[in-house]
Amino acid sequence: MFTNLGSFADLEKVLEFSPPKTPSIDTVGLIKLFGQLPKFPKDFEIKRGKSFSHDGVKITELSWNPGFGPRTQAYLLLPEGTQGPLPGALFLHSHDDVKEFGKEKVVDGVGELPESAAWVKRDHYGNRGAANALAKKGFAVLAFDCFLWGSRRFTLEDMPDRLSEILGSKDYERLAIMHESMALSKYLSLFNTTLAGLLNFDDRVALEVAKSLPEISENIYALGLSGGGCRAIYLHATSPELKGVVSIGAMATYESMVPTHIAPHSWMFFPQGLAAKSDWPGVATINKTPLYIQFCGEDQLFTKAGMSAADAQLAAAFATNGATYKSDTYPVGHSFTVEMQGSAFDWLSKLEAQITK
Repeated sequence: MFTNLGSFADLEKVLEFSPPKTPSIDTVGLIKLFGQLPKFPKDFEIKRGKSFSHDGVKITELSWNPGFGPRTQAYLLLPEGTQGPLPGALFLHSHDDVKEFGKEKVVDGVGELPESAAWVKRDHYGNRGAANALAKKGFAVLAFDCFLWGSRRFTLEDMPDRLSEILGSKDYERLAIMHESMALSKYLSLFNTTLAGLLNFDDRVALEVAKSLPEISENIYALGLSGGGCRAIYLHATSPELKGVVSIGAMATYESMVPTHIAPHSWMFFPQGLAAKSDWPGVATINKTPLYIQFCGEDQLFTKAGMSAADAQLAAAFATNGATYKSDTYPVGHSFTVEMQGSAFDWLSKLEAQITK
């Protein structure tokens, strides 16, 4: 079998790489494995900006103090004319190797993206603001930037000169890819933390912010595509108070990724030591929160066998613990199509109806 490890393919065997299907780690253990994390802010210092309407959706600008770095900028989307509180949904934007923008990838009505980023909404989200579509289903949707993206990104001026010397260019997005692996990863290792941990920290802060907003009821859900889908799995594992989670285009076994599917993924999938405690599907079984996994059948970032094996692991684990698990595979490349969005939003609506009846 061809592998990117080349003549060192025996490392997998000699290092006894065999992620356990049943995780030997719980929520507390996972957060500890993430490494040193900032302390939660005592005051999120939530600020509201302007509110405006777009195609039946009221959009309000929000920002808060996440405890480190720049303030988190966000949008709160509500169906126009509704009286809250409404069930909440954290919409976790995708990675896409596009770090200049985050929340804007899933929201319409907040300005046009440049072509360097517009392809994300077009190719990955059915050419529409998926967060707007979810809001129209009766949810209060919180779309926000996370660590490394948008308002939380490193700027071009932050990039070490060494990166542009190697690349021979000042192209921001290409430098940002290099920065994550060649500079930031070293800082995080030095500081005894992980990208997965800091992203999950940002997402858990956003969850606490959502809980405090008068527009949002006690029922809060989370969903995301790709890197957002990875973050959704971690949020599922660390935040059992969530009522349901949808992860799209972010699930396969670790072993299936080893030959040729490590490089395409972010460090967020691979915090140090996790694979010794759990296979990737196992992380999604740490809590019994209802889970819906959408697989992209032609996903270029995973193997079909790896996705199928992950689905089987999840189905067996959820059948054993009696929790709700649903999965669907769509004949598409890496994306969250309008059809997939419809299925995901309907699933969330049905969960909410069951909880509130």
